[in-house]
Amino acid sequence: MQEALVVILLLALCLIIDGAIVLLAKILPKYNPTFVKMQRFEAGNPPLATPKYVLPMQYAGFLIMFMAIEPILVLLLLFSAYPNVSSIALILLSIILVIPAVYVSYQYALDIAKLRRGAYE
Repeated sequence: MQEALVVILLLALCLIIDGAIVLLAKILPKYNPTFVKMQRFEAGNPPLATPKYVLPMQYAGFLIMFMAIEPILVLLLLFSAYPNVSSIALILLSIILVIPAVYVSYQYALDIAKLRRGAYE
């Protein structure tokens, strides 16, 4: 019983942290990029030409995705060491709970990529 309580508290903590990250991403103000601010610099020098392709996943999106998924992946690895019916159910529940965090962080990364892509046009 005590182990189950620890697992529930740990999952609740992970969900609270995920929610806080998503809330902060929505609350923090968006910046107004200028052309110079969005320019791509190569080793501190102005670029010679426009890039062939702008990566759709920028650093902030990766950061949000990593911070949202990493605690859950650690739990999944711990539970997979001793598989039983309840741990498999918990793993499936964790995977279902991860999907919204991945979606939000990917959309955030795409928004940043669209801003950067517009600076080169």
